[in-house]
Amino acid sequence: MYSFKKLIRSNEGFSLIELITVIGVFSILAIIALPRFLEVIQRAEKVIAANSISSIKIECESNNSLGRNLIFTPSNLIGYEFDNEGSNKCTGNENFSLVSIIPEDLKTQPSFFYNFLSGEISCSYEGSEATQFPECKKIPLSEREKQRCGDIGDWSKAQKFLQAGHSYLDRDNDGEACEALGRKSNKPEIGEVTIKDCYDGDTCTSSDGEKIRLACIDTPELRGKRAKPNEAIAAKNFLNEMIKGEKVSIRRVTEDKYGRTVGELSFNGENLQQLLVNEGHAEIYKKYSKPCKWAS
Repeated sequence: MYSFKKLIRSNEGFSLIELITVIGVFSILAIIALPRFLEVIQRAEKVIAANSISSIKIECESNNSLGRNLIFTPSNLIGYEFDNEGSNKCTGNENFSLVSIIPEDLKTQPSFFYNFLSGEISCSYEGSEATQFPECKKIPLSEREKQRCGDIGDWSKAQKFLQAGHSYLDRDNDGEACEALGRKSNKPEIGEVTIKDCYDGDTCTSSDGEKIRLACIDTPELRGKRAKPNEAIAAKNFLNEMIKGEKVSIRRVTEDKYGRTVGELSFNGENLQQLLVNEGHAEIYKKYSKPCKWAS
């Protein structure tokens, strides 16, 4: 009887060394398995986003052919979000002509864009050129074929190459590529525009429908995971109170991937970008501050 009880007591638990060994084994297995697990999750997020942008294209083109409203049904995304400022229009929101699905992890996941007017879907990684959908390849800068301004032949295309990482096209580092190339005739470098209204603190629309992204600054977002609605509304109101319905001077710098003009606005001789920063409604966008001498 005594021997049996002793045997039971001897099997009641693990020794400290055994416990540490077991924990160590499981830790090693977890370290080995975690990267694969994360890879599976990222792949699933990408597939869901790709399927969503494809469904949007099908729904929008179907609604167009049937004469219905040009809107789409937003789907549930994981690791991605719609970057359309709350709009579900097939033609994009009032500032962008694209339906955009943007990943939370820009370094490892591609963004997806649907252009209703052309019917095309494209995708791109941060710092890479847009590639065909659904392949969505990530092309390292070292593998890209260098472009020449003379072969590009168009100022707008040159700016897109610059945004895609072809920094050698911007010889004087002022944020503009191939400056010798002519701009579109209706968009001279220096001119005047009448502001219809400003969607937020750094994005306005002219009376001619030109979308203008104020250069070198960044203001709080109205929507999205990084939104600061109160600050964003304050910046928007500040800008609208100054220039809504007014004629302002513009210096066009480039065009962004959404087709918007990126430029500096001035009103009554005062640089509006610098004013927004000084008044605490904006910050200098350091990554894209080179075109503005005052921001250097």
